[in-house]
Amino acid sequence: MLEQLFTQHAPALHRYLLRKNCTPSLASDLVQETFLRLAQMEGVERLLASPGYLFRIAHNLMIDHHRRYGSRRYETEPSLVFDTLVDEGCSPEDQAIGAHELERLHALLELLPERTRDVFLLCRVEGMTHKEAARYLRISTSSVQKHLASALVRIGRELEADL
Repeated sequence: MLEQLFTQHAPALHRYLLRKNCTPSLASDLVQETFLRLAQMEGVERLLASPGYLFRIAHNLMIDHHRRYGSRRYETEPSLVFDTLVDEGCSPEDQAIGAHELERLHALLELLPERTRDVFLLCRVEGMTHKEAARYLRISTSSVQKHLASALVRIGRELEADL
């Protein structure tokens, strides 16, 4: 029963939360939390006729999240995102090289203007489309494209200079 609800409504809930300016990872977390709350409730069968209740749960969870953590763009500091990217399953040498490359990328991102860095992180790290990032940052899609192109050129130029 719950699996049927998830299959049927999870994509729509995710899109709804993205439209409410949630990042893709936050939207995914809130969708999962919505169904976790639903699993803890009794009388789930009645909800098959009323999917609006799912959207209400998701909306309330989003409001709770924003109250608790504010309207920060990222759940964590952007620099902490890179700490999770080193593959711990490879050799220590490869881990050290990967960690060094991530430190270099983090340093390069710090040199970018704030809006350009935000666009880069949303599109390349969070996985947002240009349109989603534009809506999230309240700028035009062409501005997102220009900021992303600028970030990629500057990062590429700095990385080539290191070679």
